[in-house]
Amino acid sequence: MFVIFVLKLLNEHKKFYKMHAKKITRLKTYLFLLPFFILIISCSVKNSTLKKGSEIEKNGNFKEASELYMNVLFRKNNIPEVQNALRRSAQLHISETAFSIANKNERNDQKGVVDDYYSLTQFVNRVNAFTKNIDIDSQTKAIYQKNLALYLNNEYDLANKYLSEEKFADAENTLKNIQKFDSNYKDTSKKLVTAVNEPLYLRGIEEFSNKKYIASYQTWNRIATKEPNYKDVKNKLQQALNERYKEGSYFLMQENFKEAEQAFYDVSQINNNYLDVRNLYKEAYSEPIYRKAVKDLKIDKCRTAYLGLENIINKFNSYKNAEELKNTALKCAEYPIIIESYRTSSSNGFENRIQNAVIEDILSSKNPFVTIIKGGTSNNSPLFNINSTRPTNSQLSRYVNNSYANTRAKAILTVHINEYKLQESQPRVFNRNGIEVKRIKARNGSDSIVEKAVTYKEYERRNTLSSSITYSLIEIKTGKILMQKTIQKNDEQEVRYARYNSNNLSLIYPTRIIGSTFSRDDSNYKVLQSLFQTPEIIDNEQLSENILTDFRRRITNDVLVFNPEE
Repeated sequence: MFVIFVLKLLNEHKKFYKMHAKKITRLKTYLFLLPFFILIISCSVKNSTLKKGSEIEKNGNFKEASELYMNVLFRKNNIPEVQNALRRSAQLHISETAFSIANKNERNDQKGVVDDYYSLTQFVNRVNAFTKNIDIDSQTKAIYQKNLALYLNNEYDLANKYLSEEKFADAENTLKNIQKFDSNYKDTSKKLVTAVNEPLYLRGIEEFSNKKYIASYQTWNRIATKEPNYKDVKNKLQQALNERYKEGSYFLMQENFKEAEQAFYDVSQINNNYLDVRNLYKEAYSEPIYRKAVKDLKIDKCRTAYLGLENIINKFNSYKNAEELKNTALKCAEYPIIIESYRTSSSNGFENRIQNAVIEDILSSKNPFVTIIKGGTSNNSPLFNINSTRPTNSQLSRYVNNSYANTRAKAILTVHINEYKLQESQPRVFNRNGIEVKRIKARNGSDSIVEKAVTYKEYERRNTLSSSITYSLIEIKTGKILMQKTIQKNDEQEVRYARYNSNNLSLIYPTRIIGSTFSRDDSNYKVLQSLFQTPEIIDNEQLSENILTDFRRRITNDVLVFNPEE
């Protein structure tokens, strides 16, 4: 069995090789030539680099040549010829710089010696990342060490001078420069702490003296986050916080609630557990709102009182008897509204849809004040019937009050359908040139395509719905119109469809004119097929729904926003 399996496997391998022999041969050729291509590219890079570097060196720019070699070695680090060129140009640059350092030493230019040597060491370190055994000669090192001692001592004296003159930025830069060469030089670390933090410390003192306590706290805190033991900065932070707390207490005693609230808020943002800041902040925030709510309740501004008290409870959960007063205010602020809708001869039940939609939207809004009561329509509405007789204002007021006295409603929302008109246009008909494409089987079995010119019909139809309503909010007790608006909206819908008397519409193609002849338009075939499938009827119900959506939104929003206390 095993022998049979092996023979089958060898047979399959032979078949695969025969099928793909050309591809396999081509792939082997590519793999064979690949190392030569890589070698050619490598030689090209090497030769161009050495040529360009040699030209740069001839101009005496040894550092620039070294940079060129290092950039090439960074991408491919095993090119011996480029490495040798780098060692040569780097050593020449070191010798050139050493000569410059010696000249500056003779002129007692300590800064020049130190800066040049520092830059040279950075260069040597970079070169040694690509090649080895490049170093600065001992004589140049000795010159550097001698000048460095004098340079650092002078810089140290200069930094002390800047500190004594309170030129802290200059002192900071000088001390950082010293630490670039010797991070442990004398007490530069300690003096650097002073140079960085002392200007902040002094600024905090100035802000504190100007009673900008939070600003001084923030300034001193910048020191404390990095150097918590700098001078007495911890005590300074407590002083600033305490002074702002005392300010808030003073404002609260003077019943300057706004300033007190801000002061306690500032303190709480830094430390919410500082002394009694939470309770004092609550009092400063809540007391003016609480007092106003009590006054509003006395003059029947119940909705305003409720909103103020709810604000307190949402923020602090409780304050004095705010919860009890809030419930009292809500009971007083309830505003039941009866909604009535009046039709025209052609409204087709649109008045009932508006009435039901507004009721649904107000209920879903969960407004704490407005409750909605479904009222009558044209035939059974007392208000509609009295309006038809055109009474005087006093008669209307008495009639409204008497007719709705047995309800708990405070106002009536009336919706008059002024217009509801649907215009259904006759379809416009267009004759279109098309091509019927059929495939016919020839005697030899091949397919031939036969095209036949046809004429199909394309239709356009548009329906328009126009509607206008007037809605009013009328106070039951007085008959006064509190709000009245008229709104109007049109909406239209268009349909395009095509028809052709055929059992197989998929054979029909649209046409386009090329020159003076018609040809088959394959690009618009799907469009025509879609038109064949499009129904002829326009959904007039959707037109009505679009207008209803707009009307119900505007009515509901105006009712909910309306405040009878204003």
